[in-house]
Amino acid sequence: MINSIILLHNGDHYEKFSSELKDINPAVEIILLNDLASLIALPHSLLDRSRLIAYLSGVIVPLSIIKKLKYGAYNFHPGPPIRPGYASLEMAIYEGDQVYGTTVHEMDELVDTGKINGIHAFPVPKNTNAFDLYKLTMDSMLALFSQKKKELLNEAPLISYPIPWGNKKFTKADYMAYLRITRDISREELDLRIRAFGYDFDHKLKLIERGNIYELESSDRPDGYLDHGDFQVVCGQKFIRTKELVNI
Repeated sequence: MINSIILLHNGDHYEKFSSELKDINPAVEIILLNDLASLIALPHSLLDRSRLIAYLSGVIVPLSIIKKLKYGAYNFHPGPPIRPGYASLEMAIYEGDQVYGTTVHEMDELVDTGKINGIHAFPVPKNTNAFDLYKLTMDSMLALFSQKKKELLNEAPLISYPIPWGNKKFTKADYMAYLRITRDISREELDLRIRAFGYDFDHKLKLIERGNIYELESSDRPDGYLDHGDFQVVCGQKFIRTKELVNI
């Protein structure tokens, strides 16, 4: 069995992953990190006896590192193969997917392009929003990890399947475009965008009007309003003026 696992992860599930992997191989060394500088700093002697597992990590692993890993590198993608790239679950809701899921795949030079080693699929509840689908996706990721943990500790490469990735790779720029609305948006379209994109407090729906930016009102809104110019109402939804500059 492999004696070293490099785990690219934010640490939220480290104790669970460590416990489950050590139940299979008590001697396995698990190296937790989640930034490129720390990864690059690892000695070649360690890479030469390790497998890398990326789980909800934003680190893009250079091909030079992947080639030095004796047992390869695998990524857990929070979406099905049909939805590579950024904002997979948001677009699944926006475009009305009935089935969603998560994927484990070999890491390659380009993001979400390597051979697929496993999928965990589940039905999308009717009229779900991105926050609820996110919770289901996290459960799916954990289930997929549990299915693959023994295989991940074996020295042999994970079994791959002839499953293609989707042709359309959504980008962050695509995602940001869906956050911008105009006053002539229909109520149906606005409700759909709120359901698909409006759960992220870092990326709220925005109305740009007369040089001002207004963000969709949420529970963290400022206390009180100075005048009616501080907010705009579109299709019954209140948008609060921000101090952000118009640069989107």
